[in-house]
Amino acid sequence: MNVAARVAGGGVAGDIAAPPGRAIGEILLARGAVGGRDLAAALALQPERGCRLGELLCAHGWAAERDVAAALADQWRLALVDLADTPPDAALIAAIGDPGPWLDARTLPWRMSGARVVHVTDDPGRARSRAQAAVDARTPGDGPPPVELAIVTTAELDAAFQRLLGPALAARAARRTAPHESVRTLGCARFGLAAGLALAALLLAHEGRAVVVVVAAILLAVNALTTLLRLCALVAGRPGERLDHAPNVALIRWPRLSLLVPLYRETPMVPEIAAALAATDYPRELLDVKILIEANDPATRAALAAAALPGWISVLTVPEGAPRTKPRALNYALDFCRGEIVGILDAEDRPDPDQFRRVARHLMAAPPEVACVQCQLSYFNAGDTWITRCFQIEYSIWFDVLLRGFQRLGLPIPLGGTSVYFRRAVLPALGGWDAHNVTEDADLGMRLARRGLRCEVVDATTHEEASGQVLPWIRQRSRWLKGYLLTWLSHMRAPRRLWRDLGPAGFVGFNVLLLGGALSYLAMPLFWLSVAVWLGTGRGLWGGTVPDALLAPLGVMLAFGQAVMLGCAVLAMRRRGTPRLICWVPVLPFYWTLGALAAWKAVAEFVVAPYYWDKTRHGQSAELRRARAAPGGEGRMAG
Repeated sequence: MNVAARVAGGGVAGDIAAPPGRAIGEILLARGAVGGRDLAAALALQPERGCRLGELLCAHGWAAERDVAAALADQWRLALVDLADTPPDAALIAAIGDPGPWLDARTLPWRMSGARVVHVTDDPGRARSRAQAAVDARTPGDGPPPVELAIVTTAELDAAFQRLLGPALAARAARRTAPHESVRTLGCARFGLAAGLALAALLLAHEGRAVVVVVAAILLAVNALTTLLRLCALVAGRPGERLDHAPNVALIRWPRLSLLVPLYRETPMVPEIAAALAATDYPRELLDVKILIEANDPATRAALAAAALPGWISVLTVPEGAPRTKPRALNYALDFCRGEIVGILDAEDRPDPDQFRRVARHLMAAPPEVACVQCQLSYFNAGDTWITRCFQIEYSIWFDVLLRGFQRLGLPIPLGGTSVYFRRAVLPALGGWDAHNVTEDADLGMRLARRGLRCEVVDATTHEEASGQVLPWIRQRSRWLKGYLLTWLSHMRAPRRLWRDLGPAGFVGFNVLLLGGALSYLAMPLFWLSVAVWLGTGRGLWGGTVPDALLAPLGVMLAFGQAVMLGCAVLAMRRRGTPRLICWVPVLPFYWTLGALAAWKAVAEFVVAPYYWDKTRHGQSAELRRARAAPGGEGRMAG
């Protein structure tokens, strides 16, 4: 008898209300697929964890996934299918429209059994509840839905989804964000802004004085607002106040946590991220880690295949397509996530061991409008070069001073690209990440704020690797600034609507954070040119061009703005507990000057290559190079 016939003859396969048979633990024990002590431990954990027994056994390595699937088939009196031997019918797959609901239901059409379609699933309880909902929605008299079930392993089902529906899922991932909220529809606005800059250059050549006065006035206003915003954040952020308001909340049940880890040409980082994940203390049966790789990256795929990855880590291959960006990969993986919380980590990240628990406590205790939490970021290689030291100071200013104040002021927060965790249900409603935005994190933070949702910061840290050389730093910062410009232009295409969504304070904060930061970098050469002319000649660069009534306040405000940032840096070092870095604070103005090079590179790419992702190479720090050079360093994997 073939498999389809066995399913059809199973009696209860088509009966939605039929209860399962023997307990799955009893079946596994009788078959010798699990030890009695391991089964007892799993049964003791199950009420607290709230997950299926089979998932718990596989996560701890106490039972094989294929054995659990076979026991599940026995329990539900269904057939066990091997998709490698009997793949789904191509005609049934071709008839699938939107693949999203199929992933949500964890089912895939497989074969015909008479007039009924046999679906394969790794979760018959979930599949039948979806089928029951379909029955309830049908018009009376339509008859029973033509659905039967068979069992496959989770790995087989996910592989089948990728193999058969991968192109459709990838196309969906590239355009998941609504057109009016995506930078992919900025063509006219982007070229209009470029034309405006070109016109300003022409006016500068013919009406130089007038243009310079306007530019000086704009710089004065932007610098004044930026400095005022930083001062407000400095006052609002209470020193010593915990950001995490629920560090000791006792959860009856820990939520399942999905982690997305995009890797692209990151072969050296495979052992590092595996070790970092293994060092965390979250229950393994509630961890759903997806490592995302691109189809054109065979080296990273081979490194992952050679690694001894545990069962709670799986690999998803993002199909070829445009744009090849991190947010597109995240969108592709979102439908595969099974967790109530979805987080993001980068290849080089080292989260605190208790970070996931802190995140879960915070989100479970927070009101519904808190849609995500952001962990603090730091650098494990801050002592490598003067650039990494300044990078550490800069991050400390943001997380230890400014972000605290922005959170208390209720301003929209541009999220970080890593160690940010979302309520799962929020992401599809927002349209996921904008696949064409090279700072998808900042954009998503603004879209959250526009819907009345909030991000909060928790007292948990992820240690990253800072770019320690000039050119890699410029390329990374250029991508960030280009993304800020794209995000600003995307949201400002309807300024009145943005004002209504964010309110006056939020609107001003949005413009100062995104546009003000970019303009500050772009104007940096003018600042240093003015200083050089004054030191060399004793005269101001703009003397006779800019009125004294404007020139004097501009000079004072530029100097005051620098002083405020340097003061924030000293305060941040004291709060972070790294006073040894205070001696590097005077170097910051020269460090920020590198940002001017990055900003002008960003402007050029904004016009000619807006969606180009200038990737940052990881694994270049002295510590990681020494680890790889040590005996067995390349082969170190985490289990």
